[in-house]
Amino acid sequence: MKKVIHNWWITLFILLNKLIQYNILMNLSLLTYNTLFNNAADKIDEVIDKYHPDIVCLQEALTNDNNVKNIEKLGYKLADFANSFIKFGKIFGVITFYNPKTLIFNDSFTLNLGINPIEYFFYLLQVILGYNKPKTILKTDFIHKSTKKRIAICNVHLYVIGSNELRIKHINKALKSVNLSKKEPLIICGDFNYFPYRRKRLERMMARYHLKEATKNIEQTIKFSYDGLSEKFSFFQRFFSKFINKVFANGLKIDYVFYRVLRLKKTERIETHSSDHYPIISIFDI
Repeated sequence: MKKVIHNWWITLFILLNKLIQYNILMNLSLLTYNTLFNNAADKIDEVIDKYHPDIVCLQEALTNDNNVKNIEKLGYKLADFANSFIKFGKIFGVITFYNPKTLIFNDSFTLNLGINPIEYFFYLLQVILGYNKPKTILKTDFIHKSTKKRIAICNVHLYVIGSNELRIKHINKALKSVNLSKKEPLIICGDFNYFPYRRKRLERMMARYHLKEATKNIEQTIKFSYDGLSEKFSFFQRFFSKFINKVFANGLKIDYVFYRVLRLKKTERIETHSSDHYPIISIFDI
């Protein structure tokens, strides 16, 4: 009788251990981070060593070989990048990396949204203020090694100067171009530059694509600093940052993560100040 009970406990222990291992394997974690003209890239190893995200989506990052190799040294592979703008004689853009132990890279494309006549006023204003950074959306497709499921990731960086209505149009166009079944996993994340008004309209538009917000629990994703982080800003950019801080105080949220056909476990704002944006990590069950 004792032997039967003993064997039963051993079997239960093995099953529980397998369930724990299975749960770990089924996790999918994603980090999104605007690195402020690559300023935060030199310290991103601290974030990665602590959180070990499966996917890393960077905005305002250098797209040169040296920067890519530095991040690949941390155990990641480049999925793809999309150049956005030139500043300080260097090329910046959005970059998506992945952990080859958990994901297989499948395909990618960059969506060119162009400029319509309504946007010319904002484009001129961007040039004057030094914010002339084109809107960029990079889509990458992966296969999750454990579940064999396909997952699409949209890494987003939209204009700073512009209306929320235009930003919604850009996101809507991007989601139409993705052309995935509503039953396929999708994450769209990054620097939306969506200012805190007409928020319900953004939510309704995302709901049409069956997307939920993973960043609902986060109220602030950007914080301008005067201890050196803004030294790369132009005069107009520094003035604009002071205006934003005064008007919005601690309530400015412009970085988002939306998802579907996944179960959100948690989203966390990482408290590091290497950029004017906070890094955001979301963990899902896939």
